[in-house]
Amino acid sequence: MARRGLIKPKRESPQVKRLKTRVQNLQSKLAQSVPKAEAEAKSRELTDRIRELESKLSQSVPKAELDAARAEAESKTQELQGKLSESESAAAALKEKVAGLESRVAEAERELEAARNRIKQLETAAAKPPTEEKPSEPTAG
Repeated sequence: MARRGLIKPKRESPQVKRLKTRVQNLQSKLAQSVPKAEAEAKSRELTDRIRELESKLSQSVPKAELDAARAEAESKTQELQGKLSESESAAAALKEKVAGLESRVAEAERELEAARNRIKQLETAAAKPPTEEKPSEPTAG
């Protein structure tokens, strides 16, 4: 009976081996998977994030479009600054011309006032009855 200690384990049937292999495969798959509730929660979270980003995107302008608009605005600004500079030069020239014309107008007004005064003097002299004037003596000469 010494042989009893050396009892050979029973040989497993092919069905048991298949089931053990299947259990090992399922345990391996389970270890590599995520609980369904957790996966659904993560899916909802990602879907919400996608909607949020799509909303922001619909309210934004592509960078290339922004850069083009900025370049156009800068170009227009430079063009307008050039025109402003030209206008300022023209305005300075016109101010100079106006100052010259004002000077001429002031001179013409002085001449007009002098002419009016002379007319008044002549009218006053013409309105007076002639007084006898002594004829001036011719000078011998």
